Amino acid sequence: MKLFYYLALSMLCFTACNSTQSKKLVKKEGLVITDKLLGTTSLCSIGEVIKTLAPARVDTTNTDYEKGKWYYVKATLKDSSFLLMETSDISSGKVQRLSTNSTKVVTTTGYGVGTTIGDLFDRNEEVAVTKEWSKIFFKIKKDNVSLQADERFFQDLPAELTFDVFKKYRQVPLTLLVITPVCQ
Repeated sequence: MKLFYYLALSMLCFTACNSTQSKKLVKKEGLVITDKLLGTTSLCSIGEVIKTLAPARVDTTNTDYEKGKWYYVKATLKDSSFLLMETSDISSGKVQRLSTNSTKVVTTTGYGVGTTIGDLFDRNEEVAVTKEWSKIFFKIKKDNVSLQADERFFQDLPAELTFDVFKKYRQVPLTLLVITPVCQ
């Protein structure tokens, strides 16, 4: 009976240990980001995101943006990539938009900086295209995140942008991962 008890106890420990290991922040492909989480950390708190990243440097700046203050908290990582968190209320610490050029941060389906437009076509993704300032954003609907490409890569774009317009630009790399966090 004692042997059975010890076997059962060790099986319980084995199961518990393995289930906590499955919650690791880093997948083989990189640090997974969704519209709610960076690994297992909520994207809604600037402070929590910074703690998770353990960046080399953190800078905060602000600017007047359409008659209001807009704050930018930039976490520069050890490999010189960055994570930029934007908010209109620095005291609340709530992230309203997050951008990164780190190749180590990927979506649940594995997209990130360095993904090409061709990669999105190859996997037959449903993608919405928008233009802000001089940047083109490709929103991957199932991941609810956007990847950005600089407009300088493109020529002769029509006024109405659909994803099919970009078929001839399959080799263009996407240079920024952009997320608008969903916070409850």
